[in-house]
Amino acid sequence: MTLASYCGFCAVHCPVVATVDGGRVLSVEPDRSHPFGGAICAKGRAAPEFHDHPDRVNVPLRRTRPKTDPDPGWTECSWDEALDLIAQKLLEIRATSGPQAVAFNKGTVGGTGLTDTERWLQRLVNHFGTPNLGGTTHLCQWPRDTGAAQYTFGTPSLAMPDVARSGAIILWGSSPSGNFLSLATDIAAARARGAKLLVVDPRRIGLANKAHVFLQIRPGTDGALALGLIHLLIRDERYDAAFVRQWTNAPWLVRDDTGQLLTVADINGDPSASRRYVAAIHERSGYVHYDAERGAYEGSADAPERSADAPEGSADAPDAGLALFGTYHVRLADGRVAICRPVFDRLAALAAQYEPSVVARITSVPAEKIVAAARLLPAHRPVSHYFHNGLVQHTNATQASRAIEILYALLGDFDAPGGNVPGPAPLVNDVSAKAALSSAIAMLRLGRTERPIGPPATPGTVTAYDLYRAILDGEPYPVRALVSFGANMLMANGDTLRGRAALERLEFFAQVELVHTPTSRFADVLLPAASWMESDALKIGHRYPIETMAHVQYREKLVEPLHRRRSDVDIIFDLATRLGFAAEFWQGDVETAYRHLLEPTGLGLEKLRELPHGMSVPRAALRYRKFAETDPGTGGPKGFATPTKKVELFATRFAEHGLPALPVYVEPALSPVSRPELARDFPLVLTNAKRAQYIHSQHRGLASLRKTSPNPTAELHPETAARFDVEHGEWIVVETPSGRIRAQAHVTDIIMPGVVCCSHGWWEACEELGLPGFDPFSEAGANQNLLVLNDLHDPVSGGTPHRSTLCRVTRAAPAAAPA
Repeated sequence: MTLASYCGFCAVHCPVVATVDGGRVLSVEPDRSHPFGGAICAKGRAAPEFHDHPDRVNVPLRRTRPKTDPDPGWTECSWDEALDLIAQKLLEIRATSGPQAVAFNKGTVGGTGLTDTERWLQRLVNHFGTPNLGGTTHLCQWPRDTGAAQYTFGTPSLAMPDVARSGAIILWGSSPSGNFLSLATDIAAARARGAKLLVVDPRRIGLANKAHVFLQIRPGTDGALALGLIHLLIRDERYDAAFVRQWTNAPWLVRDDTGQLLTVADINGDPSASRRYVAAIHERSGYVHYDAERGAYEGSADAPERSADAPEGSADAPDAGLALFGTYHVRLADGRVAICRPVFDRLAALAAQYEPSVVARITSVPAEKIVAAARLLPAHRPVSHYFHNGLVQHTNATQASRAIEILYALLGDFDAPGGNVPGPAPLVNDVSAKAALSSAIAMLRLGRTERPIGPPATPGTVTAYDLYRAILDGEPYPVRALVSFGANMLMANGDTLRGRAALERLEFFAQVELVHTPTSRFADVLLPAASWMESDALKIGHRYPIETMAHVQYREKLVEPLHRRRSDVDIIFDLATRLGFAAEFWQGDVETAYRHLLEPTGLGLEKLRELPHGMSVPRAALRYRKFAETDPGTGGPKGFATPTKKVELFATRFAEHGLPALPVYVEPALSPVSRPELARDFPLVLTNAKRAQYIHSQHRGLASLRKTSPNPTAELHPETAARFDVEHGEWIVVETPSGRIRAQAHVTDIIMPGVVCCSHGWWEACEELGLPGFDPFSEAGANQNLLVLNDLHDPVSGGTPHRSTLCRVTRAAPAAAPA
């Protein structure tokens, strides 16, 4: 029998056709009849192997031995016994230590099968009352989505590229050929029709081989490159001046003495005017103020004195009259005179420090290629761009991502055909129950004090290392219990050994998992999760293309769950009822909950089941330049969903918290430039990249995938290999100041000289091929997370430097190399 479905291994959710026979899944192929189908990756095709793999967790299990024992002593139990025990422990701890003493955890939405589950897990967390939901957003996408896109453009995540209409496309630190086939396919098609392609990456892989300009960059120096490109756009006047003046906060004056935006309150002493920002008008003495509440400029009779060093051309349109450059002397309410310059002037001065020759020294990208990139983009508008965690796992990740978004803002193509376009959201009910969690409890979230505008604030997630600290040190308060859905925490975060110590110390740990992992070994209760092939699911919106973002689709399970597995959603609803939230979870009836979710669409669950490819239910039609539409409440333009309704080149939330409001570049914490004395002993730069055959730490036990990538590798350029006397294929030791591991040398010119590229997630054996597993806690293993601790991290996002730290390589002793 052949069934239409979609793959649930990751968030891309490629449409598929599955062939099943009884309780077996025989094959999974792309659904070419689906309006948004046509391709799946090797991981999706390998799904039948995963269905009943020997490593799967099949029944509920309870620990009978101490957590320090390498053998948990698992004993089978019933679902009722397991869920009752979990509920009992969580309620006991909440009653005695408060809800914050219980944490939940989840795998990354993008790289696991939890995409369709997360809203229900969030609902459970909020109703339970804990502020602590762990995740890997600080390592996956926070600097891109919240730190850059939301704090610059007001979108909750990076708006997706409208590739089909783009004149030029930027791929920065991402290779969609390995993990986002629909995007990669569309970019290749766009290039074939004449679109230009700019790729920035330390590795020449995938679409980089088709790039018109390829910038091979030293890992962690992306911010300097972005500032260099900003400088060339401004210097050569190739930015979209009309967009910059009208739709960004570029004209607003910034005080030299405080580094803050000048407000009308500064001038007249009226505190109620603190959200009115001041812009100067060139060609005449005067200024206007911008009312952030209304999203509109208003006139003022007061005038700053303008220095003669700020010439500007004349313009007729009101917004075109706003000055972008100049020095202004403004008399304040207390009589003092403040020297002020427009945001754009300050941005230009910051970027001017990054001439092509300077950027070339920092990044190792030739100056002429930097100039070529800066010329390519404005010459082939509209421009779209995409980047992902190649920009995220650095100690300077947030400001680098901000610099990229500011670069993009200067081009003026946001929400334009062919640019990056916020797509229409599906018309469904919000079931996350945000209001159930009080703001006072939310302020107790781990890491909130250290990173007040970071992931603990938005979207509200906790890093693993903050959990470890709470468990081991009781700071800022003890966490006594953890319930995790997927995640494999120890293999997904730095400092695996401290993580192990935390899980050994943890009073109670329940894990829901597909396979036995290094993390699940420490659980008190281990629950068997059904895979996407064994689970009904309701997909609400697709990531890409833009036309699919309001698409909903119901997926019938292909086969009944084997053994005693259950879907994540079923487990959440069963646990919720035991915790006293039966009413909030529709008496445990998942289908009734799905009907509630779909209610605004007018599309019943039964009707959706009759549509194998689903349908779109947008809140509004796909439109462009939505920011220019009239806001019926104010009569002005809708603007952007930022605090000021403008694209914030100067990030007001950053300024409020004492963070640089413009994207300053700081070297990675452990780099040849920032730590030259350390670089004498560790002269190479270590980065990492996911292998196309695997999703994070998953699937290395599947023979069809493992045979194409059998061993953990360390990519080295031939020059680097010769320098350290390393031969292709031999086992080497990769060592940082924090630890060492082993990997097989892959000598290749796709990686730039002086850089070593490993991949994380190696632990699982593949018995079918006779290939070994690797001890994740030993330097004889291949766990890259042993090489990175969590003490150095991005000050805003908390991200750790898995993609830019110092290392060295040596040949491994023959006896120590895996067979």
